[in-house]
Amino acid sequence: MDRPDHEKDLELRHGWKHTYEPHSCRHCDWIVIKESELKAGEDLQGHQLSSLSNVYLADSISDAVLARDEGCALFEYLLDEINSKGLSFDILDLDGSRAVYGSFTDGRLKLSHNLDEYDSKSPMRFLNVAVPSGTPTEPLECDPGSPNAFQVARKWISTCLSSHPHCRLPPLPPGTKPFAPTRLLQVGEHGVKLVESSDEGDEAQTWCALSYVWGGDQPVKTTRENLSAHYDNIPFDKLPRTIRDAVRVCRGLDIRYLWVDALCIIQGDEQDLRKELGTMSEIYMHATVTISAAWSTKADDGFLHPRGHWYHYCPPIKLKVNVQTRQRSGTEKREEKSMETTETYAHEHAYVDREWRDDPINSRAWTYQEHILSQRMLLYRSTLLEWGCWTVFDSYGLIDPAIKSTRPYPQLSSKLDPNCSSVLSSSIPWSNIISEYSTRHLSVASDRLPGLSAIARIYHRETGKEYLAGLWREDLPLALCWWADGSTSRGMTQDDYFDAESSFQIPSKGLSDYRALSWSWVSINDAVYALSAANEEEFSPNYRPAPEVKVFRAEVTPAYEGGEFDSVASGYIDIQGPMKEVTASLAAQLLQEKASSPGSVSGLCELNVSVGEQGHEVTVVLDAAPQNEELESMRNGTNMPRMWLLMLAEQAEEDEDEEDEEESSYQLNNETAKGPAYQGLVLREVVQGRSDILRRMGYFACCGDSCDGSSCDDGCSDLRKEFRIRRVTIV
Repeated sequence: MDRPDHEKDLELRHGWKHTYEPHSCRHCDWIVIKESELKAGEDLQGHQLSSLSNVYLADSISDAVLARDEGCALFEYLLDEINSKGLSFDILDLDGSRAVYGSFTDGRLKLSHNLDEYDSKSPMRFLNVAVPSGTPTEPLECDPGSPNAFQVARKWISTCLSSHPHCRLPPLPPGTKPFAPTRLLQVGEHGVKLVESSDEGDEAQTWCALSYVWGGDQPVKTTRENLSAHYDNIPFDKLPRTIRDAVRVCRGLDIRYLWVDALCIIQGDEQDLRKELGTMSEIYMHATVTISAAWSTKADDGFLHPRGHWYHYCPPIKLKVNVQTRQRSGTEKREEKSMETTETYAHEHAYVDREWRDDPINSRAWTYQEHILSQRMLLYRSTLLEWGCWTVFDSYGLIDPAIKSTRPYPQLSSKLDPNCSSVLSSSIPWSNIISEYSTRHLSVASDRLPGLSAIARIYHRETGKEYLAGLWREDLPLALCWWADGSTSRGMTQDDYFDAESSFQIPSKGLSDYRALSWSWVSINDAVYALSAANEEEFSPNYRPAPEVKVFRAEVTPAYEGGEFDSVASGYIDIQGPMKEVTASLAAQLLQEKASSPGSVSGLCELNVSVGEQGHEVTVVLDAAPQNEELESMRNGTNMPRMWLLMLAEQAEEDEDEEDEEESSYQLNNETAKGPAYQGLVLREVVQGRSDILRRMGYFACCGDSCDGSSCDDGCSDLRKEFRIRRVTIV
């Protein structure tokens, strides 16, 4: 079977290989696994060698090495781990007669060897093995565009719509008109054209929404110039392959309408972009199903081609499984107790998982809110077709228990009352949303706010909180305690997984530079970790505002009317709290060390510095490296900025009367892992000589696991006494 060009491209660029046929050779063909052994290993939790199910693989290491040298993928993969552990085949083989076994745990095959003295260096390389459950399993190959795949998808949707109360949005208030997008694509058998939903009546209440990666400017998109022509007809063969495949899915699902951003929003029209951006949350929440082109890197990749298997190191391997089926004997009135057993053989596949996070859709910022808000999704992944709704998820193609045990995207709470109006905010903490969203790629830096605006609108609707450029007023001051982690960032890099453009680009002339708000995490490109808000106490550790911290005012002015969720013209925070000025020499040390750190970007360098009269050590993470002109002025000894530490949060003391019901999420090795005793901001002057107007330049944490914030022998309490209450404005 010919391989599409995009498969070859992905292999060359990222080391992924592809096959439709599992490996088989004379060395692995005679290996037989008993179904009972597979299932026994699947149930184990202790992972102890003495209780594992063993499968006979070879007479000796020598035979295994021979199989590897003759090209057997199974032994090549398993034996490579011995090399990496530094173990000698000559020592392992000893007298040449020791058998080689594969051991099973949790449905995974792992190379084993009966030499106890080497247990501490036992190989950890494994393969997943699917359990046949008494019948031959589905083939490795999956064709998501087949009639059978569409039949399965229609059943998923029908079942969800008819019997999943938790997948239904709260009922509309009396007199409220059901939502429908402004424009939709009508995708009948005779062509594709743009229509106004208001002209389509009740039929327009059922549509599919497409979630995909643009991967560059779109060859076909709706503009003011071609709007009238698109209402008449959009040539099907001119559409990018991903959109053509989405049309085929709609037809296969018997759904007449499709929403695609590039075609249903007038591109380049600032007014229409803003209007439609404000309805994004409704478009995905109310869609009958969202089609996710999960592994396509650009709009012309498509996603309906037959799936095989992607792998880095080891192709799937065809293994024989001894399947025992029991047949009852006797009459209808009396059934014999004895059971006859027949033995059949089913070929099974052993393979290495490709995690769902590797799919390109999961690295794009714009697609995050599309996945979170959708009630139902069909995800066309690299190896299978996956279904996910707010209640259950399933898959078509290569079935793997590991995939079925992990949800492909955050699941909204299924324990909520079906009529509960706080579906999103009661399920996913805002700090989690920040942490996940901020790791994703944005091709256009100014999309940092718009790409999250749909989720922010729903949060606001459910909680009534006031949005402040990525934060919530009601969560201050704790919400200001975020810090960058450039080491995990998926920000704008040269070696991006793909070169993509944003799905929406409101002309920059209509927006101000919201990165001027130094106190908001949207001001930097890197991944961000945020302190849990007061209403997220189940997430550890629990913090409260430091004594005497008070937020007098917090204001953000949007760049245009109605743009409070996706634009900023200006903003500031008027705050009072414990502060300590940093010495000029320490300020120079911070800036110079940051500038000389590898990468010189935010979050890549944690600096442990001594502050205070007692030289107490705190950890500082700067948001960004200093500019060249800043460094030059420091070298000349001029224009050295004054810097302060502002203490915002302290670790709350545990209630001694509370009993430990369950082991908390932050307990490691049966010991509670405490976070920093104090957290706060590193601030600096905006204008020299104006110490009342400051901007954020980083985050600091004081005392870690050795201190609980109340009593400490390493100087934490003494340092706290050196802070003085001040009122400043942070811009």
